[in-house]
Amino acid sequence: MKVKTVRAVALAVPLFFAAGAAQAQCVTKGANATAGSADSAKWFVMETMVQAVSWGLWPGWLSNGKVAGYSVKSEKYDCKPDGSQVTCRGRATFCKAG
Repeated sequence: MKVKTVRAVALAVPLFFAAGAAQAQCVTKGANATAGSADSAKWFVMETMVQAVSWGLWPGWLSNGKVAGYSVKSEKYDCKPDGSQVTCRGRATFCKAG
C-alpha cells in the first residue's frame, strides 16, 4: 500500500510543476489613461499595457493592433467622465501562444 502512495505522489509532482510552468506564461497588466473619448482612452490604456509586457511588441501592435505571440484574455475597462475628458482604467491578461 505504501508503494502505491509513493508512486502517486512521484507522478503528481511533475504534473504540478508542469501546470505551474503553463500558468507562468501569462502575465496580467493594468493601466490608466485620459483622453477626449472613451475609445481613445481605451486605446492608450492598451498601448501602455502592451509596452508593459514588452517594448518589442509595441511597434507591431501600433501597425496592426495585434500582440504578436500572445493571446489577450479578460480585457476589461472601467471608464468615467473626468471634466471634459474620459479616464479609463484597464486590465488584461497576456498569455504566450504555443
